[in-house]
Amino acid sequence: MAGPVRAPLRALLAGAVTAAAIAGVALTGTGTSTAHVAGTPLPAQVFAPYVEARADGSLSKLASQSGDKYPTTAFLQAATSSSPSPSASSVQVPAIQVQVSPSSGTVTAGSSTTATVSTAIINNGSNTSIAMTVSGVPVGVTASVSPSSVNGSSSAALSVSTVSTVVPGTYTLTVRGTLTGTSATSSATYTLTVTGTAPACSTASWVGTQVYTSGSTVSWKDHRWNAKWWTLGAEPGTTGQWGVWQDLGTC
Repeated sequence: MAGPVRAPLRALLAGAVTAAAIAGVALTGTGTSTAHVAGTPLPAQVFAPYVEARADGSLSKLASQSGDKYPTTAFLQAATSSSPSPSASSVQVPAIQVQVSPSSGTVTAGSSTTATVSTAIINNGSNTSIAMTVSGVPVGVTASVSPSSVNGSSSAALSVSTVSTVVPGTYTLTVRGTLTGTSATSSATYTLTVTGTAPACSTASWVGTQVYTSGSTVSWKDHRWNAKWWTLGAEPGTTGQWGVWQDLGTC
């Protein structure tokens, strides 16, 4: 080397420094330069003074500040971030779980039954409230979860009641939980079997000129029918599975 460095060169870094300098450049007294890969630490056996240069600095000025005529070698290294940004895979998505026990039950038309609904939060952040709902409930059956909102990993009661005129059969109820403030949901099914004798056709017969609204019940061709929405002139049994009339069974 041209001569030892008598003191670490220290000047305040300000303004724009070229990309090569920020990446890490070795400056030699011969006027040549060698690029050092950005962010790569120096080998353990290599020692060099740490130099911070102004944008308008020069080798001779830096040398005079250090007390040496010409610096032998100087290294500039860019600062690196101490806390890298988290990757997308490290971001946890809120999730919950809902279970019903037992998952099925049998009742006689006109009676009721219960089951236990259990909830669990897998990852919730700051959200803990889970809203509970029940869907798929047929005509003549009522079902609800109490309480309708639970906090975190908890339990609630599913209550199912039937009227004496409910059509016997097997029905699937869906109990769903939604984590408040998020799109996280979970559901579990409860299979309800209703036994008994199908009610007689004491319901008034369908009339083609009469307006029927949602929930109206009529009898037609030895079957009972329930209107799903407003209807006029649509004959029960001719609108198909997705039509206005729901078949409640024979009578």
